[in-house]
Amino acid sequence: MTELSLIPIAHDPVAVLFHPSAVPVIDVFRSIGSLDDQYDLALLDGPEQSLSSYVAPTAAKGIVSDVLLLAFALTRQRGRAFGHRPLRSRQGSLDEYCLMALVGATRRNDIEVAREASAILCISPLDLLSALAGELGRQMELGTIVFPVPDLLEFRAVTGIRGGSMDAIVEAFNGPERHFSF
Repeated sequence: MTELSLIPIAHDPVAVLFHPSAVPVIDVFRSIGSLDDQYDLALLDGPEQSLSSYVAPTAAKGIVSDVLLLAFALTRQRGRAFGHRPLRSRQGSLDEYCLMALVGATRRNDIEVAREASAILCISPLDLLSALAGELGRQMELGTIVFPVPDLLEFRAVTGIRGGSMDAIVEAFNGPERHFSF
């Protein structure tokens, strides 16, 4: 089987700079990683307050709730934690970029970008996850959160994976026991 953990986070060659409005969304994902050490939902208060600058307070609560559901589902399916940058950092990791691309691509029904992002993240199938990610994308659209969803060529350029290599990864990951669907 092909090893899909392509690039360790310590040597993450991806240098993504997120728009300031997207950072609070990513900070919710980052904060959830801290819940493993101490289960204190107060860790999510800071990102939720920051989100309130870009969306209505009720939408901020909805985003936090949707991120919680999505992150727990993704982590359970993946079986290991995601690589994250420090809180409030505009610089994103490969995992963070792929998470945001997956949310946007699912909302936009872009199966190729969603498939490749999920292959890099080592998650499949997308049935339940696409519903959760699509709802998160809808909540983000209610405010002024900026994350332009990449097309397939841009996604491949940012992740540094060439088309042929990515096709082989998706093919190996999408074997007979795995499937992708919306």
